[in-house]
Amino acid sequence: MQAVILAAGRSTRTYPLTVRTPKALYEVAGHSILELNLRAVEGLVDEAVIVVGFMGEKIIRRLGSSYRGIRLRYVEQKEQKGTGHALLCAADKISGEALVLMGDDLYRDENFEELFEYPNAVLAQRVTDPGRFGVVTVEGDRVTGVHEKPAQFVSDLANTGCFKINADFLRLLTALEPSERGEVELTGAAAGLAVEGKLNWVESNGGWYAIGYPWHLLEANTRLIQDRPLQRFNVKARLLGDVHRCVTVNILEDSWIGRGCILTDRVMISRNCYIHPGVQIMNRTAVGPNTQISGGTQIGNCLIGANVQIGRRCLLTKCVIGDGAVLGDAVTAFCDAPPDGKIYSTVKGERVEVDLPKFGAVIGPDAYVAPMTVLMPGAKVAAGARTEFGEVVDGDKGEIWPEGE
Repeated sequence: MQAVILAAGRSTRTYPLTVRTPKALYEVAGHSILELNLRAVEGLVDEAVIVVGFMGEKIIRRLGSSYRGIRLRYVEQKEQKGTGHALLCAADKISGEALVLMGDDLYRDENFEELFEYPNAVLAQRVTDPGRFGVVTVEGDRVTGVHEKPAQFVSDLANTGCFKINADFLRLLTALEPSERGEVELTGAAAGLAVEGKLNWVESNGGWYAIGYPWHLLEANTRLIQDRPLQRFNVKARLLGDVHRCVTVNILEDSWIGRGCILTDRVMISRNCYIHPGVQIMNRTAVGPNTQISGGTQIGNCLIGANVQIGRRCLLTKCVIGDGAVLGDAVTAFCDAPPDGKIYSTVKGERVEVDLPKFGAVIGPDAYVAPMTVLMPGAKVAAGARTEFGEVVDGDKGEIWPEGE
């Protein structure tokens, strides 16, 4: 069996975090999304065809020709013309049947084997907010309709973008006319198969994480760390004096942890980090490699990238911090919702409600957050942007979306 993983998109809704890297390579809980998806199909497929586009060379360099025993081949989608077009780019590499996955969503411990029982099938997951997703209507094990974000409720079964397909699916996909946006979508072929009565469905066991916005990266990181069977206390780092640590902490080799640090409640610290004395890191936080955190800083439930520098006496909760960001001393990020109970963030000019009860700030790669900066809930600092000393950031700081996007 082959897998086809669609990882060509630009993922602009997760800017500024994915301005300089494909979303499929963004790391959560210590591994990239793409690597986690390959692990999910390990033992089920012997080959994966990865469709690349935006910064595809980074994916190829990262993964090479194989991953954990899975042979890897690459196909380029030169123009962004939809998920269906992306699959068609790989059509001549598909021999018979294939498992299709979205490369920038997460699929964990899923019921893939049940999908293999059908010629064509979709993985569907029950959700509480179906208006965010495309959904399917079903009768028994057969799909009767495929609906793209319907205005009124028709089903709570979200289309996860994971399909088991054969030549019939590709036949319908090839015949599809592009949409008004000039795109060919997988849902068009799925809808055609549903009309023919040839599309089945399998219910997800809840392992699909749809990653549409920056806060979904934090949510995925939190859930993955929570679900991961961490060792009681796996420390390969050097402890410089007394360190208080809870029994679920993973610290990789070549990291240094200073005297008086407190590490509690499922913390993951990657390689070659330096955690200065008196730092507190708590509550399902992941710290990327080569990161330095200065004394007196408190961090809770954050996703921190690689090569990040965080100053003294910072207070950071529920933040996502991109690679290479620098935070000065005494930076504070608030995460509590205002009195109306809702946090909003601006995405390409649109005010989007954050679907988490609490959320801090998003700091783009190589951004500089000056000392004493205050980041309000939902604030974003653009890649390479700079704040001023003592500035209060409520909304976007800098050019989040590069000109022309």
